[in-house]
Amino acid sequence: MPCDLDTPKKRTDLFYSFNHERGKSMRSIRITKTRPFPLLFLTLFSFLTCAVLSPAARADDSSVPTGSFSTDILSQYIFRGLANSDGSAVIEPSFTATWEGFSANIWGNFDTSRHSANSFLPMGNEEGNSKWSETDFTFSYTKELAKNFSVLIGNVYYGLQSPLGYGPFLNQDEDELFGGVSYNFPWLTVAFTTYGEVIHSYDEYFELDLSKVIPVPFLDWVCKGTTLNLGTSFGYLILNHDTNTLALDGRTGSFSDFDTCLLDAALAFPVNKWLSVSPKIGLWLPLTSKANDYLEANSLDQKAIHFYGGINLTATF
Repeated sequence: MPCDLDTPKKRTDLFYSFNHERGKSMRSIRITKTRPFPLLFLTLFSFLTCAVLSPAARADDSSVPTGSFSTDILSQYIFRGLANSDGSAVIEPSFTATWEGFSANIWGNFDTSRHSANSFLPMGNEEGNSKWSETDFTFSYTKELAKNFSVLIGNVYYGLQSPLGYGPFLNQDEDELFGGVSYNFPWLTVAFTTYGEVIHSYDEYFELDLSKVIPVPFLDWVCKGTTLNLGTSFGYLILNHDTNTLALDGRTGSFSDFDTCLLDAALAFPVNKWLSVSPKIGLWLPLTSKANDYLEANSLDQKAIHFYGGINLTATF
């Protein structure tokens, strides 16, 4: 693999790469139908466009607008511990533009074969079909108030296709306001973010994230600047309505408890100054027995524990 020997170090601030790796926390305008060929064409075209744009003309400061295009190809789509796909690979393209602390992101999920083992979340005549299942729009602002200490505010709009959505709001779009703080310690980065749904469910989600970027010098012969990116997150979920499905036996009610834990790792290979490749894995675990029951009842595969793997391609320009 050809690698640039002068690849600059990347920022490790969780807020900087907020898109959420939507495996962690993202889900916006509905798209009725998408075929695989246009999606793959868009992905390849975007990467080729990024590749021919020279980064040399770009100043290394926040006053110059920057953009990035990335695609995750994963074994499963998991959102806050909930399986939004079952037995099929997913493709998740994302585009982010940043300027002066402001960030705008569009993210989507394409399910290569829709399935559901959950009678509460039936696929109907979509069973077995490939489908664009979700599109999200995120707008945020990040400000460093002191050295290594940043604050974040923003909004994410989730455009959901059936049978996504939760509780009494299946197949309805959702919108969350969020805010948080982060601090870069010498040994790791810590971030705490609060999310609040504002359209109809008025639910809350609290997330604590810990991350560490570790240089891997013994892989310099493969790609200089390779890093091992480790992370873990813990979530607390509050569902205020009493009509949420809480277990596979059909029990309904409100919910307030510790929810999920995510353990993830990625090996980032900076191919050159504007292109990186990162194989990745992750494990979602319930934190309580109530969370276990809730995750089973609201996952397409009826499971509470999820392991996924895949690869990320990112082009920055």
